[in-house]
Amino acid sequence: MNLRSVGCVELLVGLAALQRLLELRRSRQNLRKLAPGSRASDSAGNWIALVALQVSWLAGCALEPVLRGAVAPAAAFWTGLVLFLSGDLLRAWCIHVLGPWWNARAEVAPELVVVSRGPYRWIRHPNYLGVLLELVGLPLAAGAWWTLALCGPLHVLVLRRRMRGEDELLFALPGYAAAMAKKGALFPRLQRT
Repeated sequence: MNLRSVGCVELLVGLAALQRLLELRRSRQNLRKLAPGSRASDSAGNWIALVALQVSWLAGCALEPVLRGAVAPAAAFWTGLVLFLSGDLLRAWCIHVLGPWWNARAEVAPELVVVSRGPYRWIRHPNYLGVLLELVGLPLAAGAWWTLALCGPLHVLVLRRRMRGEDELLFALPGYAAAMAKKGALFPRLQRT
């Protein structure tokens, strides 16, 4: 099978879907361990929108190349693949660094320990940067132009609302503002010396 074939893209989308399901399982395990009093940074409606968008994004990335019978041109495919894998690795790093504090629902426990190592040394929300890289990369590699055009902007709106809620809860924790206030949400801030 040629790496740039529809079958290869289908396999990549299937692996991404499996990864999301395994992450939800890990998230449930981590949520069970949180002390009472943890609060979700997301409204129920925003969570449902995020799940629906993720399902639509994966389905679109799988269906568009099949319907068209081809994946993206070589430059778009390789660029998309690099973006997707970079985002995936960044998210995996975040999940590893946060350990038992990570969960897909973005629930913040009152006893949460501020994490400022790994990718959190530079930015407050590297997980969401990883998600955005994946959201652009996979449809670009698949040649799923409609999926990219429709799901991308909607994801940005949902993730922006989620990050605002998460920041509100996190900045209320002792030590969080001191450790993170000078860091950008998605990109490092340049410090003047």
